[in-house]
Amino acid sequence: MSDLRRTRGAVAAGFFLQGLVFAAIVTQAPRIKDRFGIDDGGLTAILVLVAVVSGVGSVLAGVVAERRSSAVAFRIALLTIGAGALLVGLAPSTPLLAVAFVVYGLGVGAVDAGMNMQGVRVQEAHGRSIMASFHGLWSVGGIVGALYAAGVAEIDVPFAASLAAVAAVTWIVSTAAAPHFVDAREHDPGLSSAGLDLPWRPVLVFGLVVLVFYAADTGTLTWSTVYLEDALDASTSVAPLAYGAYQAGALVSRFGGDLVVRRLGAAAVVTIGTSIGLAGLLTVVVSPLPVVAIAGFFVTGLGLAILAPLAFAALAAAVPPAARDVAIARMNIANYLGAILGGGLIGAAATADHLRWAFVIPLVTVPVVLLTARSFRTTRSGRPV
Repeated sequence: MSDLRRTRGAVAAGFFLQGLVFAAIVTQAPRIKDRFGIDDGGLTAILVLVAVVSGVGSVLAGVVAERRSSAVAFRIALLTIGAGALLVGLAPSTPLLAVAFVVYGLGVGAVDAGMNMQGVRVQEAHGRSIMASFHGLWSVGGIVGALYAAGVAEIDVPFAASLAAVAAVTWIVSTAAAPHFVDAREHDPGLSSAGLDLPWRPVLVFGLVVLVFYAADTGTLTWSTVYLEDALDASTSVAPLAYGAYQAGALVSRFGGDLVVRRLGAAAVVTIGTSIGLAGLLTVVVSPLPVVAIAGFFVTGLGLAILAPLAFAALAAAVPPAARDVAIARMNIANYLGAILGGGLIGAAATADHLRWAFVIPLVTVPVVLLTARSFRTTRSGRPV
């Protein structure tokens, strides 16, 4: 049992690091714009580039998991996001900044796939729903990263130094955690000479949920800071709090979500969470003041954040165990399609000076999740059936 606790802690550390690094970079978007003299359109282009490259990283993680193990894929990916953060901080020009974000994007995609591959295996070993709490650690990392970004901006820590510290923490913690990852090996029938045996229906159904969620999630995480600063005239130190509020709501949702799933079932939780998230997005759209928008972002996270862990858990139960890792890597590509839609479309609205109304985009796309809720049937233990 002690070995299982160490494994759970190690995998949880990986989720935390992913949230930390992501937040430490994206909540400093205004500093990146000022440092390199790029506008919202240029920032949008970089974010779309990261999303596209992340899809490649997810596929590569699946290949490594199939040929070696998801533990190896996860370890390499965590080291890569640390390197990406360091390179983003050190980049002396816009072209080299783009190269740095390519490195970071490859790592992000591989970490997203690897952490969910590992997470569903730990959940299986525990025999009950715990995936939401893993994603909750991602939110904890996001909150810490947002507060860190606000702090370094307030005391004027150089951008490069702030990200070098994040990279060092990532390398140290991931190196300590890696020996405790689940070293399970599997064979994906879809990559064998026997042909494509992987059932695609669950990949597509739950992938749709992942796509819609990450469209809203990426749009919020990427543009919430810019929205408060540019549209609502918040100060540089207050603007990152929108990101932190969203992650705080996600934290409550994910750490409490496993218990609620066991009591109500995943289908009911998906329906309730989606409805709450829509109320939060509406508040963001109509907010007259930064404090109201911050509250709206909190409610949005409270409702929507449960969707991703439930989708990954449901997929893991719906495909053959021997194909689980690669199925997750393939479905995870929907994450980046959503990121392109969310970050790109909201960014396009921002360049048209309509940032205040850009969050109408997730407001009208999120209800699609309600059409898939019945696919999240669970047993009384909270495990998908």
